[in-house]
Amino acid sequence: MSGTPNALLSDLQARAERRRTQTRDAFWHDLVRSAWERAQGAPPAIARMWLERAHRMLPKDGLVLSALATATLQDGDLVTAERWFRQLATGHGSPEGWAGLALCAHLRQDGPEAVAAMAQALQRTAPTAPLMELADAIVLTADRPGWCGLFSNGMLAIGRGRPGSVLLDSRAVRLSWRGGRATLPSEWSVADRLEVRSKGVDWIGSPLPIGPLTRLEGFIQEAPDGVSGWAWHPGDPERNPAVLTHSGTETSRMTLTEADETALQARPLGRPRRFFMPRGPGLVTVTDEAGRHIWGSPLSVGLEQRVAAALVRGQPAPAPGPVHADRLGRFEAVQTTQASVAVVIPVYRGLIYTRACLDSVVRSVPQGTRVIVVDDCSPEPAMMELLGRLHAAGQIELLRLPSNRGFPGAVNAGLAACPEQDIVLLNSDTLVPPGWLERLRAAAYASPNTGTATPLSNDATILSYPDPEGGNPVPDAAACEAMDRLAQRANGKQTVEIPTGIGFCLYLRHDCLAQVGPLREDVFAQGYGEENDFCMRARALGWRHVGVTGVFVAHVGGQSFGAARDHLIRRNLAILNRLHPGYDALIAQHVAADPLAPHRRRMDEALWTEGGRARAVVLITHAGGGGVDVMIAARCAALAQEGAQGGVRAIVLRPAPGGCRVDDPDAPNLRYAIPTELPALARLLRSDRIMRIELHHRLGHAPEIMDLAAVLKVPWEVYVHDYAWFCQRIALVGPEQRYCGEPDLQGCAECVADLGTLFEEDIAMPDLVARSALDLGRAQRVIAPSRDTAQRIARHFPGVRAEVQAWEDDAHWPPLHPSGAVRKICVVGAIGREKGYDVLLGCVRDARRRALPLEFVVVGYTADDPRLLDAGPAWITGEFAEADAVALIAAQRADLAFIPSIWPETWCFALSRAWAAGLAAVSFDLGAQAERIRTTGRGFTLPLGLRPPAINDALLALAPGR
Repeated sequence: MSGTPNALLSDLQARAERRRTQTRDAFWHDLVRSAWERAQGAPPAIARMWLERAHRMLPKDGLVLSALATATLQDGDLVTAERWFRQLATGHGSPEGWAGLALCAHLRQDGPEAVAAMAQALQRTAPTAPLMELADAIVLTADRPGWCGLFSNGMLAIGRGRPGSVLLDSRAVRLSWRGGRATLPSEWSVADRLEVRSKGVDWIGSPLPIGPLTRLEGFIQEAPDGVSGWAWHPGDPERNPAVLTHSGTETSRMTLTEADETALQARPLGRPRRFFMPRGPGLVTVTDEAGRHIWGSPLSVGLEQRVAAALVRGQPAPAPGPVHADRLGRFEAVQTTQASVAVVIPVYRGLIYTRACLDSVVRSVPQGTRVIVVDDCSPEPAMMELLGRLHAAGQIELLRLPSNRGFPGAVNAGLAACPEQDIVLLNSDTLVPPGWLERLRAAAYASPNTGTATPLSNDATILSYPDPEGGNPVPDAAACEAMDRLAQRANGKQTVEIPTGIGFCLYLRHDCLAQVGPLREDVFAQGYGEENDFCMRARALGWRHVGVTGVFVAHVGGQSFGAARDHLIRRNLAILNRLHPGYDALIAQHVAADPLAPHRRRMDEALWTEGGRARAVVLITHAGGGGVDVMIAARCAALAQEGAQGGVRAIVLRPAPGGCRVDDPDAPNLRYAIPTELPALARLLRSDRIMRIELHHRLGHAPEIMDLAAVLKVPWEVYVHDYAWFCQRIALVGPEQRYCGEPDLQGCAECVADLGTLFEEDIAMPDLVARSALDLGRAQRVIAPSRDTAQRIARHFPGVRAEVQAWEDDAHWPPLHPSGAVRKICVVGAIGREKGYDVLLGCVRDARRRALPLEFVVVGYTADDPRLLDAGPAWITGEFAEADAVALIAAQRADLAFIPSIWPETWCFALSRAWAAGLAAVSFDLGAQAERIRTTGRGFTLPLGLRPPAINDALLALAPGR
């Protein structure tokens, strides 16, 4: 790509216009939808092209990937299809992916691989007719006794004969077979696994996990005139699910048949069915036929309206409604002395995480601490066995609930078991370090009105570390303890006031509990938002909530909710805002102020300075990506190889709001306000032995960033990537959307007046040039990648002599592929205005108008993809990873590369990628692109300003490689 940042408005001006009222996701989804529509009914090769494009735009979309894998297989490309199916299977957990892998292995006659993949498919989904047919074929070719599958209604299916034995949780059962199916005995629904064997050999698919194959997944929410929702069997998507609805004294059974295309699906080919119940105010529950609530149930219909009416009348919101008899009652008097502590851990699923959690808790809490585990009617027999064993050993107190009540209900049951005690609510997918409880307790009692205390965690919304946006890796026990030690060392006993505690690990003082009351299980069902509601009620009574920045608890997160998680979060957040108007604004205000930033930064600084001092070079660059980032990556790699003893550490500084940040994924909180925190940044950098500063780009940085070299007392070098030194449009393209010719300062000022500046700072053109002359003159070295670039710098800054140092070695590109007549033209990169979008559009339109034998393909994207695709013989692959560029270019089988840039590029990585793929290139006679082509002889140049018809005629007349 170019040396100009891809993110600059000038580079993608037209796309930015299209996106003004759309988010990036909405924009991409529109393009993916278009690709999907064009693929429907098209020949496999054409469908595959459109679906590959859609996949590059939305690489995490399982439905697109599933369609792409299928189209690729239909197109006869077994190797690539297998790669897509494997990504679908392992990345999305999709049984369709495993079935596709089984088919691919069967087609290439790999029996063991086919058997293994088919087993994975049958263990994830009920067998459909096509899956049965494939399983029969695999059994025959792999010489296996048979295959087995399970339907969500307890029907067992087999293929190729009768099994020798069928076992439910290792206990043999006798079945009555009819054809290839049999109904399991009544106890099947509470069993854990099903085994089908012959002479001790498992059939393909055995052992079958009963729970995942038979569970019902669903979701409900309040609708304008009742209750709406969806449900389906993820392990048996063809079956119409049935739900039991309860409202008041009325119970009914409903079979769902109508597909819900809008529901967020658990896997790419899910088939949820919708339902609607006209219901008035009151408590509504929706369960499966075994009485297990679906997500969102129970639901108090009309509660928000009752709360809103109370608020309008100036009355307090209604208290939590009585859903269960064993709720925690209110105390008459408020206790202010410290109380003993109980740890309450609701448990439902997740045996591995629960075992690790309980082990860490039992090992870490002070002797005599009550550890109360609430078994929320877990469906996992192994979980029940684990809890029973720990209870018998005296390690935990166990409270088993007769029916599933969800997280708030389970918590309330635990609260009722330990009145007048402080409580720590702890998720069963957490890991706690030594001393965590004592430190949380100390923080909770550091002030008389602290109601709750919450530690830091890898996954704790506003208390997440290291990345406050979340998505952090989940630490194991050792890493959790190391992170906790880091938090203690950096932050000690410090706390930060927060708007709400976080329920994964929430210390609740008994006196706060006594005033506020229990969690609302009549509103928040299985969870998400219930602790926020509690904390908002506590705030209204004068209690405050603190984040304890010297304690760290690991949290896996999202284990219990599956595909309904996002639905439940959205629903409960809406309820929370109706219960507590202004909640969203309160959180947004906290996030904007970010009082935790200094605490996270101290932890990052402590982590950064661990170990011995290293030789280091500071690289200052922008945040825009593109060719500059390619060069930054190359410089970091080169520095790592420089000298002996591990090379040189590369420290990259990028702009951040109000200052700059150290670009380190392991330390994302090293952000410093410039100029006020320049000394703090210098202190951090001095923990290494800084040798010099490389200035690659100052776009987005405060002017004072240039003072860093003086503070550190090191020299700096300048790497020239574009013309921001004397052009506020950066790429020397003027109001007429062509190369400006580099006018005098008055002409530049007029250009900025017409088009605006791409700088964030307000600086006049004379001041910019004067400042640049001073900075370039004080640099130890100024390095330009081409003679053309060095000459332009010298023309504007006569006292500066830039060294020419190519970014890549043009003597080592592979030979060009021989080509006859030119028919297919490849254009590489992000093609905005400066990159020649209008030129390319004109060429495509001319080729269509004159029916020329020319086809254009963009490996990348453009300022307006739909417009170009509709203009004529053109194709656009979509964005690509830098590592995939050369292979993707080569895959287009083009005859020639075209670089339509209308600005004098300083290097042009698009040209390099085309050469690496073996293509000769054509560019305008301008900038480094033309210089490199003339020097190497690996292409042709055209006069700048040539009209599209003449460009096309020239392209047709060329014969590279002859």
